[in-house]
Amino acid sequence: MTNHWLDLQNAKVFLIEGSNAAENHPMSMRWLTKAKEKGAIVIHVDPRYNRTSKIADIYARIRPGT
Repeated sequence: MTNHWLDLQNAKVFLIEGSNAAENHPMSMRWLTKAKEKGAIVIHVDPRYNRTSKIADIYARIRPGT
């Protein structure tokens, strides 16, 4: 990612694919949470249900290997 942290705070939609951002990138999740408080939508695509899935508005579980 090459964006500044403030870009995360002002985003409207997040698509997180194949990452557990809540565990692996706690600073990015801090800004993502601030954006979510303003109405941003979080979509998490991953075969595993984790903390990021819990925070997401839409959790799209995919089969491993797809």
